[in-house]
Amino acid sequence: MRAIRRLGWRALAAASVSLLAVGTAAACSSSPSSSSGSSGSAASSGKVTITEFDYYTGPTGADAAMNWYNSQFMKAHPNVTVQRTSVPYANLITKILQDATAGDMPNLLIIDNPNVPEVAATGQLVAFNGLSGFTTSGYTAGAIGECTYQGKQYCYPIGTNTIGLFYNKAMLAAAHLSPPTTWAQLQADAKTLTTSAHYGFAFDATSDEQSTWQLEPFFWSNGASLTKVDSPQFQQALQLWVNMVKDGSASKSVLTWGQDPDLTQQFLHGKAAMMINGPWIFPELNTAGWKYNQQYGIVPIPLNSAGDKLTTPLGGETLDIGAGGSSAQQQAAWEWVQGMQQPTAMAYMASHMYYLPSKTAVIQQYLQSGPQYTVFAQETQTARARTIEYGANYPKVSQAIWTAIQSAITGTASVNSALQTAQGTVSGVQQQSSS
Repeated sequence: MRAIRRLGWRALAAASVSLLAVGTAAACSSSPSSSSGSSGSAASSGKVTITEFDYYTGPTGADAAMNWYNSQFMKAHPNVTVQRTSVPYANLITKILQDATAGDMPNLLIIDNPNVPEVAATGQLVAFNGLSGFTTSGYTAGAIGECTYQGKQYCYPIGTNTIGLFYNKAMLAAAHLSPPTTWAQLQADAKTLTTSAHYGFAFDATSDEQSTWQLEPFFWSNGASLTKVDSPQFQQALQLWVNMVKDGSASKSVLTWGQDPDLTQQFLHGKAAMMINGPWIFPELNTAGWKYNQQYGIVPIPLNSAGDKLTTPLGGETLDIGAGGSSAQQQAAWEWVQGMQQPTAMAYMASHMYYLPSKTAVIQQYLQSGPQYTVFAQETQTARARTIEYGANYPKVSQAIWTAIQSAITGTASVNSALQTAQGTVSGVQQQSSS
């Protein structure tokens, strides 16, 4: 997942010539002799045009990175033309589902990982299993889980992310506080840090997937499940949020503050001492002159009890191949996907799109130049795909949860009542195992 939806372009301009040169070689390694292993590769065919859909509207780091990769791919495959179309995020999944219904899919599409089962269920995505060179070796478990639907792999992540607790180092130091590790510490610290000038804590409680996503590490790490959203463990997680709004340590405006730019701007302007957010905000922090471990720090999401196991949701967009098209188009699309799995290309794309790589070995190399990613890298090792229990039906469950969050925080219903209502919806949603 990515906040809706700003990315900085400046980091791309600062990329070194040496990285570009190495990245080009890696991205171009999807030739038949190096990665596809197929005598029927696109390189041996006639002229081929493949269509690629994404929602990276520019000018952003993601938009520029996609243009860079497509350019390098076409240089390595002079007979292939990649025809890219960027569709606004709010419209992309609707268009993709319409195209699936019409049997007119793009050859390549980049979609948010919770949407993969929904699109795969239409039968209009190509399963990677059995394609020449396909492997799941070296990827984090969550990266494979988010791309699996009914036992088959339908994508590779273009990169992954999750969320952590950002904190203003000066504010915590002035209050003689260390970053909280438990819910009790979070609530107490947020209250201590609240003044007439700023709130102690900020989070996203908007009426969309972002709020469900932000609450998930709280209730999952507390032992709750999406299948039983009215359980005591789930109620405790939501009650924590409600309590902090009630006692004034979090603003009631969290009901309308999205992850970015809203929470980011509250943090940058000193209106929130702590917030829940992800690595996609690094461009804005960099632009403002904020440096990791100087103006701000990042720690894992606090736990109810110190011995609990932190489980965060896995975010990030995925590389998928649409069904249909000629065999040459299918082969070219697969080589395009494989090229981005090469370590240097993966690291290049991740660094300019503010993701983490999806391969463990690449993550370790990546952290050498980006220590601000350390907490997110640790969390992604045990992060959970949001669709693991409900597959294509996850959006229905998420909507029931974010509706409950809104009801509880506005006070139109108690936490217990709001979640009982949500459970009434969830009970009617069919589970779909990814395995």
